Amino acid sequence: MTGRIFITGDKHGTFMPLFGLADKIELKSTDILIIAGDAGYVWKADYISTVENLRQVFPGTVAFIDGNHENHDVLNSLDTVSWMGGKAHYVADRVYHMLRGEIYSIYGNNIFTFGGARSVDKDRREEGVSWWKDEEPNIWEMEYGREKLAANIDNIDYVITHETPLFARAFISRTKVVDSDYQLPAELDKWYGMIADSPRLKKWYFGHMHVDQLINEKLRAIHNDIVLLGDENIIRWA
Repeated sequence: MTGRIFITGDKHGTFMPLFGLADKIELKSTDILIIAGDAGYVWKADYISTVENLRQVFPGTVAFIDGNHENHDVLNSLDTVSWMGGKAHYVADRVYHMLRGEIYSIYGNNIFTFGGARSVDKDRREEGVSWWKDEEPNIWEMEYGREKLAANIDNIDYVITHETPLFARAFISRTKVVDSDYQLPAELDKWYGMIADSPRLKKWYFGHMHVDQLINEKLRAIHNDIVLLGDENIIRWA
């Protein structure tokens, strides 16, 4: 089975872009939409109705990595299943949470994912209500991701992270504080250096910064845009 893979950035529970996409393009059951973190559709314990609306708007499969603004307690309570060759949390039929450090084989593309980030506004949020400590990957998760990436460099077509490789922030006008004890952005620099020269790697997408910007040929910030994986032609949903 083959189909299209769309990718977009932080949606924070909004449906407007998906309504717009469905209005402009005939969507199919074989289509897959990947969200690069902060999807926001699994936010409250009674998320089922929100996810049902999501499934009605998008007739294919929606898969998302986690961002920092997610209800990680709910996500971590979900059943872990095998999906597209990797481990994922089962949210509902046709909706999956892609886990940190997993590789998925989708329509001939091998996709490495790594979610999570640190909220710069966590001091203004309430733990267990609007902020969860599991938003930030721990050292074991980062080591797992590094080992998985290193072992499969020559077989990976796409990398999707929520957090930004540290060096890319110099090209982005929107700034976010990187605390001295926050290691993930610098760690992603190392991962990018490890994989960037792989002839198979087509693109590394990241969210979090709320910008749509091509950093270089292989690195792209994704937010409002919806594109086909590997294609820089923006699908005008509005």
